[in-house]
Amino acid sequence: MDIKKKFESTNNPDFFSKEMLITKKSLNENQLKYNYQKQLISDLDYKHKEWSKFVGSQF
Repeated sequence: MDIKKKFESTNNPDFFSKEMLITKKSLNENQLKYNYQKQLISDLDYKHKEWSKFVGSQF
């Protein structure tokens, strides 16, 4: 019982913020930016692999 009382008496912060709101539009924009950046990284990785094949064949 003492453990339960201690747990209930502590000031546990909420898991979510009651002060912060994210609009659906903002969430969608951030998702689009994330996907775009992920694609750029993918393209860069592919280009690097192709470049390394080209450089490797020169020597």
